[in-house]
Amino acid sequence: MGRFTVSASSLDVAANAFDALCGCPASLALDTTSFTSDLPDRVVGLDELQRLLLAGASQAARDAVWAEIVRKARRDAKWQLAAVGMALPAIRNVAGSLARGFDGDLEELDAEILAGFLAHLAVVDIEVPGIVTKLRWAAYRAGHAVVIAHRRAAEREEEISEKAGLSSPSGHPDLVLMRAVAAGAISESDAELISATRLGGVDMEAYAAQLGVSYNAVKIRRQRAESRLVAFVTGTPRPRAHEARVRAIRPAQQSAMRRSAELSPAA
Repeated sequence: MGRFTVSASSLDVAANAFDALCGCPASLALDTTSFTSDLPDRVVGLDELQRLLLAGASQAARDAVWAEIVRKARRDAKWQLAAVGMALPAIRNVAGSLARGFDGDLEELDAEILAGFLAHLAVVDIEVPGIVTKLRWAAYRAGHAVVIAHRRAAEREEEISEKAGLSSPSGHPDLVLMRAVAAGAISESDAELISATRLGGVDMEAYAAQLGVSYNAVKIRRQRAESRLVAFVTGTPRPRAHEARVRAIRPAQQSAMRRSAELSPAA
């Protein structure tokens, strides 16, 4: 099953692509004649069909439409985009509910929500009622996993900072860093990173921009350095690489982020 990418402002990108798909001369449509009595006996464009479903179509009508969309999406990348567009109102609700109180990367959150939707599109059982509901919950679960992982990472960072004694009145934090560098526990550049962003009030994004690297690269580097610093301060064994590693983007999202051009109807 082909994949398309979600990039910055992924929900808006998907919405614009769906609008373009519906507005092109060869726009996609479904013949709903044999579906249910509350759907038109003719070929219906996707934008009109979306409005009909949102206006209160029966469960049978929604399932008939979604079963056909899923079948087509499993064979055709344009119909995969159509599926995302048709479900965007539900996906936006999911994204909005998960974004409340979330101070992480909203682009990553939106991308993971869409990746969860797409992953389930390939496996959802279209013979059982509630197809779009199952797709919505798959999107929610994927996004919720991002929220939980971010929360745990934030808690871990706070714990590391406390253990390292960076806020302790017993000694100047920079002296702790200097001793760690002298002992070979962390590098000078790592000490500068911790000092600047933890003690000097330098924003992580600004620090990353100064280095010419991504925010995530700096974040990962600081987390690993602080793990080594904690091991030095507490006298515990240095953590293995896999224990210090922060959460990576899930494979489903990585796949979804390889082919952004496919969001275009011309792809």
